[in-house]
Amino acid sequence: MGWQDYTAWAIVAAACCAAGVWAWRRLCGRRRGGCASCGAAQCPMKKIARK
Repeated sequence: MGWQDYTAWAIVAAACCAAGVWAWRRLCGRRRGGCASCGAAQCPMKKIARK
């Protein structure tokens, strides 16, 4: 394996990790009923978005 193979695998691994973190935050925010940015149920930004 050359250095190009290792670089390609590192990029793929980083993309998978980023997608996993994004999905985890998205799912956790919905389960708690919080807003997308902080996850708090009584977030002032959540109240503004409803208007």
